[in-house]
Amino acid sequence: MKFSKRISTRKALKMQSGKNVVLAGWVEKIKFLGKLSFITLRDREGKIQLTFLKKKFPDFEKIKNLTVESVVLVEGEVKKSKLKSGANEVVVSKMDILNKAKTPLPISIHDKNIETEFSKRLDNRFLDLRNSRNLAIFKIRQEIFSALREFFRKEDFIEVHTPKISESGAEGGATLFAFDYFNKKAYLSQSQQLYKQIMMAAGFEKVFEIGPSFRAEKSHTIRHVAEFSHLDVEMSFIDSYEDVFSVGERMLVYVLRKVKRECKNELRELGVKIDVPKLPFPRIKHSEAVDLLKKSGVKVKKGEELDLEKEKILGNIVKSKYKTDAYFISELPRKEGKFYWMMDKKVGFGGDLEYKGQEMFTGSQREHRYDVLVKQIKEKGMNPKDFKDYLMPFKYGMPPHGGFGLGVDRLTMMICGLGNIREGILFPRDTERLTP
Repeated sequence: MKFSKRISTRKALKMQSGKNVVLAGWVEKIKFLGKLSFITLRDREGKIQLTFLKKKFPDFEKIKNLTVESVVLVEGEVKKSKLKSGANEVVVSKMDILNKAKTPLPISIHDKNIETEFSKRLDNRFLDLRNSRNLAIFKIRQEIFSALREFFRKEDFIEVHTPKISESGAEGGATLFAFDYFNKKAYLSQSQQLYKQIMMAAGFEKVFEIGPSFRAEKSHTIRHVAEFSHLDVEMSFIDSYEDVFSVGERMLVYVLRKVKRECKNELRELGVKIDVPKLPFPRIKHSEAVDLLKKSGVKVKKGEELDLEKEKILGNIVKSKYKTDAYFISELPRKEGKFYWMMDKKVGFGGDLEYKGQEMFTGSQREHRYDVLVKQIKEKGMNPKDFKDYLMPFKYGMPPHGGFGLGVDRLTMMICGLGNIREGILFPRDTERLTP
């Protein structure tokens, strides 16, 4: 038997009876019935029943040595199953045991709802990922990344790739990972913010990047990790932050439509239904959001940053009022704005895209005037000297511009209906975990 002749279980399930096929995969279940045995074979595309008849399979006793999650290569004839489903099965004539799995398995992986403690699952991620539910998550994640790139290329953005080692951070301060860089102090990138703005000075006009970012936040939450996949977007010659919002809402709709269209089987596996929100999304000023929360009995002050609990409550209010899961909170209080935002005396010219009660991204119109930018850096308690390389381009012709940054892992979490952002990351990194 040769792997070159191997087909997938999905293809075998659709074939006509009588065809001879070669399959390979993992043994998920084994059942013995005297002179008859059954194995459920699993590969990336699905599962199929293998039937072993003692009179037709010379090495029938070999099956008794098999263990669950062993890897096998089989050859046999496609037959219509006698089960109610009427699906195909394969009556096996040859089998090679490629790798016999030890027993017992360190974690359970065959349950529809995985009950093993999550940290133990991550310790044995090579097994955990074999569960069909997890495979569905990462097929959807792949489609999300594909849709993002498709959207921005159709919108005439240029994809760029910026350094992940920097002399200073975009946000500054305590959330930086510092390390020695040839006897100099350097930091892992918090975001592509500084570089994508430099690209605006370079005349690229519209850029995006999808790459890793790092935050040394000692957060123990379901939606924060130390290393995450970061989409960053920047665009020049905008009239206001509304141009940024427009790109962001169309991007989300594009992604949701593609996932809904291309991942029907995976969404079914996860029990998730996607309702694509209508354009344009509602715009709710921060002050209006506070009023809505107060009317619902929530204690909140004007200018207060909304925490996760208040975001979720507001999401339910908006869902009831506007019949949508997606909306913007605009004109955030000045103190919430980053140093690179354009602002007036009270508010920043930007806001948050909220989806299903959680922040997806913060976008804004940027401050492109050098003197004002320096002043705002000082207002945030930082030293302009630490940003000298970033500030330099603003002296020599920086156009009005704006953009946003989005955590693709969080978007995956929300689309797949996951309880923890780590479920949508192959090998998550947080305050405790450096392996596998």
